[in-house]
Amino acid sequence: MNIKHFSRTLTAGVILCSLTALSVPAFAVDLPFSANCQNHAAIAVGAPNTGITFRKNPNSTATRAATATVFSIIGLHNITIPANVVSCFYAVQGNDDYCFQASNNAAAFTNINAVANTNTAGAPNCQ
Repeated sequence: MNIKHFSRTLTAGVILCSLTALSVPAFAVDLPFSANCQNHAAIAVGAPNTGITFRKNPNSTATRAATATVFSIIGLHNITIPANVVSCFYAVQGNDDYCFQASNNAAAFTNINAVANTNTAGAPNCQ
């Protein structure tokens, strides 16, 4: 193998690895129901992500009809996933801990799924 061919192969490999690293999705976090927030999880939102998508689990008639409230522990505020939607997007940057604290039908839920992303799916904003 000559040096020129080796150099091109190495350059192509570095570019491919860089593109793969940029396209790795953020890890999802499951938030089980916890009225007293004993069960919570840290979610870090940093560039290129611009917020968190919260999704009701399971996607059923009962969960779609219900509201769900996620509490931001450090930010000290509620984030509501309204009735008649499966997921919503909450624009935020930085690190915080979140818990699935309230619902008008908590028994219908397995959990709330949360993932830092850029809302490319166009989910409605959380309330």
